[in-house]
Amino acid sequence: MHSEPRNILVILLAGLTHTTLALPALKALRRHFKDSRITIVSSSSACELLLLAGCADSILPAGRLRHGELINPRNFFTTTKTWSELRQSRYDLVIDLKKSAESGFLARMAPQMTQSRISGRAETGIGQIIERLSQALGPADSLTRHAAHKYLRMLEPLGVRPVESEPRMITNPESDQKIEKLLKKKGLGVGDLLVGIHPCSGPLRQRWSFERYASVAARLIHNYNARLLVFSGPMEKGSAKRLVKRLPAKSAIAIESPGIADFVSAAARLSLFIGNHSGPAHVAAAAGSPVVAISVSSGPSMTDLLGRHTEHLRGLHPDLISEEAVYEAACRMLKINRAEFLSGR
Repeated sequence: MHSEPRNILVILLAGLTHTTLALPALKALRRHFKDSRITIVSSSSACELLLLAGCADSILPAGRLRHGELINPRNFFTTTKTWSELRQSRYDLVIDLKKSAESGFLARMAPQMTQSRISGRAETGIGQIIERLSQALGPADSLTRHAAHKYLRMLEPLGVRPVESEPRMITNPESDQKIEKLLKKKGLGVGDLLVGIHPCSGPLRQRWSFERYASVAARLIHNYNARLLVFSGPMEKGSAKRLVKRLPAKSAIAIESPGIADFVSAAARLSLFIGNHSGPAHVAAAAGSPVVAISVSSGPSMTDLLGRHTEHLRGLHPDLISEEAVYEAACRMLKINRAEFLSGR
């Protein structure tokens, strides 16, 4: 590319997991093209995350058919506005980070001043044959190639180089104050041990037992005098309150359907987060919380959490991951966190 693109369009129609893992690539792109205008088309569920990350000049929401986002009247309205804006705007460069039929449709909507395009789709012709042979001969390497590194590699032809090796989120001052006010209202102080639990995130068949989450929470309260923040998303309304009711009085706070900024501020206060291997666990890790992720898998995957203080507990079925294994992992994380806190004083 002989001159820097003035207007860049990035299409990333993904949930919280892949959007969080794409943050290192998006921040590197922002740093490399400091004077360019960057627009990101994002799924409705991940828009707030990108706004908080501050890696673009404009975020355009687009509902996804696959996840039912487009059925929501509000999402449908904002999506049609995005379609209209794409038709009317002109871009020097289009980057389709996570290729799909929907992202391809949006890319074709955007008229371009030049034909510069980077896509996550597979190669065609001989390149595709070589890629398939490579996967057949070395499936383990293909499996463990991390999504975050894949997104960074896609930008290498532009001269973009990484500025960070793992996703990192900063908090919003207004959300910090909101969470601080909530904690004070519930009688929690700065020195209290805070543990976050998100029991119902992720696909239904990959969720760990609700009863086991409640049992681990009760043990942490009893043995560590921990205070719990129990989260639930918009699709799991009531689950946080149900878990809190199973715990000793005044030991836990239910936080139902928090905005991303509020969730990041809460996660940044935690000594530990326990949840299914899904979007909230990735966001919590990016906010700096130690994370124990319950993962339905047989080994490392392209969407594993990144960070020094993360631990995956794996099994081919949620029921194969024992309560004792999760509790012991939680204890290890709390001890590491405590040791680092004391050494940093």
